[in-house]
Amino acid sequence: MAAVMRFSEDMPLTTLLEIAPECEEILMNYGLKKIKEDGVYEIVVPRLTIKGFITLMNLKEEQKEELVSKLEEIYNKKLSGG
Repeated sequence: MAAVMRFSEDMPLTTLLEIAPECEEILMNYGLKKIKEDGVYEIVVPRLTIKGFITLMNLKEEQKEELVSKLEEIYNKKLSGG
């Protein structure tokens, strides 16, 4: 594996999902399901950062904070071997 990135909203979704695949289930609740249903997952996801996903899904501030908190928690657990 390449050098591990610290969690950041600028992290590409593909990096997040590579390190912590279980984050995909959380993202489904925030709009990833629609991207998959529309058949554009393979086109859109490799081009998005977490911040870009939040913007694309037009998440409210409260939703954004909740999502980022959940993703960061899972990501950091993965990095620490949990």
